[in-house]
Amino acid sequence: MTWRTVVLTQDSKLSLRLNHLVVKNDGVVTIPLSEIGQVIVENPNIVMTGHIINALSKNKIMTIICDDKHMPYTHLNLIYGHFRQAKMIKEQIAWTDNRKDILWQEIIKCKIRNQKSVINYYDKDSNLNHFDRYIEQVELADETNREGHAAKVYFNALFGMDFIRGIDTPINWALNYGYSLLLSLFTRIITTKGLLTEIGIHHRNQYNHYNLASDFMEVYRPLIDSIVKKYVEDEFDERVKHQLLDVFNKKVYIKNKYQYLANSIEIYIDSIIKYMKSGNRKHLSFPSFTFS
Repeated sequence: MTWRTVVLTQDSKLSLRLNHLVVKNDGVVTIPLSEIGQVIVENPNIVMTGHIINALSKNKIMTIICDDKHMPYTHLNLIYGHFRQAKMIKEQIAWTDNRKDILWQEIIKCKIRNQKSVINYYDKDSNLNHFDRYIEQVELADETNREGHAAKVYFNALFGMDFIRGIDTPINWALNYGYSLLLSLFTRIITTKGLLTEIGIHHRNQYNHYNLASDFMEVYRPLIDSIVKKYVEDEFDERVKHQLLDVFNKKVYIKNKYQYLANSIEIYIDSIIKYMKSGNRKHLSFPSFTFS
């Protein structure tokens, strides 16, 4: 089980030695690659050898490089993530519009259910009838945009009536940071399944290299929202970042069992692949969250 999240903030040199990550700065720290789940490079002055870059990718370790504002900006991924990648891509391209529309419908239903769970946790007296109606009203491909209507009610209930998604505030900075972590993790796992992240089922932006990851991660966004609600007040600081990074250690309920985040995402994506091959909705497994 990989479990460590390595966050690098000092000027350092990263190298590989005997399948260990070696971090040299004022001292030397070595960490077995087998124990690392994620590496977050926050300092732009960190130097990495080609050997360690390839080893991190080969060991399927999520590696994120932050920009000068310490926000996730780049992540490392294998070019070829699956031994039957050509076959998987051919099948992905052949996914039918009808199955994609049904899948998006189910994803949005699950996302709204998970949003409802967040509101229910933070405000036990809140009226949740809106969310139940939105779930019932989600159509194929969410043609009537129940997702958007639910999001407005949801974010106002969670962060206040003055909250506006997208403007520069500590809450939005934290949400963006957390969503970027999720996107990187989804991209890595999708790549290991042999799928192209550029080809989405709903997101189709020609400038977005991560359309498929953007699609699949929707149901997990409320997990980030809950952390931000709990820890962000007036600042987006290191304390909040550490809480968001701890999302990798969270357990998610899926397929009648609690799983660590990465394992749950793998189960979820495998279920989608099975559904897209068969057309049988019974193959789909979606996550649900408990909050504390």
